[in-house]
Amino acid sequence: MMGYRRFAPKLYYQLSLDRLVPQNHLLRRIAEVIDFSFVYPLARPYYSHTGQPSVDPVVLFKALLIGYLYGITSERRLMEEIQVNLAYRWFLGYDLDEAIPDHSVLSKARVRFGMEVFEAFFNRSVELCQAAGLVRGEAAFLDSILMQANAALASLESTDGHQPPMPARRYVEQLFAENPVRPEEPSPTTPSGSSDKKPTEAEQRAEPKAQRPPLNQRARSRTDPEASVIHHPTFGLHLAYKAHMAVDDHPARVITAAVVTPGATADEYLLEELLWRHRRQVGRLPRDVVADRRYGTLHHYRYLAELRIRAAIAHRAGKKRNAGGVWNIQDFRYDAGSDTYTCPAGQTLDRRMVRPSNRTIVYRAPLGVCRTCRFRSQCSPGGKERGLSRSFDRGFLEEAQRWLATEEGKRKLRQRKVYVETVFAIAKDRHGLRRAQWRGKWKVQIQVWLTAAAMNIKKLARITAAAGGASAGAIRAFSRRLIWRPRNRLPCLFRVLSAAE
Repeated sequence: MMGYRRFAPKLYYQLSLDRLVPQNHLLRRIAEVIDFSFVYPLARPYYSHTGQPSVDPVVLFKALLIGYLYGITSERRLMEEIQVNLAYRWFLGYDLDEAIPDHSVLSKARVRFGMEVFEAFFNRSVELCQAAGLVRGEAAFLDSILMQANAALASLESTDGHQPPMPARRYVEQLFAENPVRPEEPSPTTPSGSSDKKPTEAEQRAEPKAQRPPLNQRARSRTDPEASVIHHPTFGLHLAYKAHMAVDDHPARVITAAVVTPGATADEYLLEELLWRHRRQVGRLPRDVVADRRYGTLHHYRYLAELRIRAAIAHRAGKKRNAGGVWNIQDFRYDAGSDTYTCPAGQTLDRRMVRPSNRTIVYRAPLGVCRTCRFRSQCSPGGKERGLSRSFDRGFLEEAQRWLATEEGKRKLRQRKVYVETVFAIAKDRHGLRRAQWRGKWKVQIQVWLTAAAMNIKKLARITAAAGGASAGAIRAFSRRLIWRPRNRLPCLFRVLSAAE
């Protein structure tokens, strides 16, 4: 017989909110692992000792944590979800008959606390993971991710407040069209001996473009002046910020450092800051720094070598040829003993001069040998003696390339794709890091810190549950078994975290 469900609300209920939250719920695991009382000393300087009691700052941080854990990017919607979700209420400590705070308390707390408190909250998440043995500190994986700014391209305006009505060439043509030259007067635009041929349409478009500075120097957004214009193959032209992160080499992939810059900032400018932020968190410098070729500059190879850090970074120039397919310095063999280069034809290029201004050494072939060389078209098309400029820091690059050719160096580069790219993909798809919630770099920095803290805390809670308890000793014993397995190219911990991510 088919049954029918008829709902009749009761006037009184005998139930406990704690019994309604499943024992294996993520928020319950987080509450068992983390004591959020560390928030009180951080927030205390920002409250007065008189007046009405405020919303508990632990409640504010827990509410923000819920939003970033579950990808709720709107604070108004976040408080609405807390209103109806029993697990969220339990986590914040609000019973069924208690009113949830208004969403405006979150924006007010963000302005009141500023960046320092949120940075300290993120640092605490790293410390908890390190205390549980989820931070190894042997290598740091560096990379960046683009975030679409909370502003439209329509908000762009000129930085000088004046938009030219038309390009200069078109203005001159219109000027002479409106003021024709008399036949007896020579035309200023066609001097004697010059051609009166009009430029093509392509030349008219190319000339003003070549004279103009980059777009980010000519225009900025009215609503978010700190965001910069970026052209991305996926999103096209848009305003963006860039989040630079450092990830530890433990399979838990804990984020140890996060810095926000405008989207047009090059990645290589943040290597040193990310490295020292990572050192401040972990307590020591890593043995290896792993990054993509955008960080592969000679300055960085020298900088890391002086710190006795191995650079698992491919050189930015790579195997690129010069203009016309001419051989570059990588096609020549260098002999450190004699301080000479040997070309593919077997000719020696001797050291000729030193240029301290740009930190280079010039090597050149003997006079006249390149004119009759069979490789002249590939090496020196002009027939002059081939010369090379070797940087003072090129030895550090060659040392890094020799290490990258080893099996360990190749394994580090393979690990970078698994450690960094997966962290960014999860942050974008499940934690709201695809787009900035607010406007202004300092607010976007807070968003990145909270996202990284939520991801670290979630991993800590999941691994604690997989280890069978919340004790630090049990977690460390469990994490020691989570090692990299080159055979599978995936850490076994990734299977443990599959449900969490």
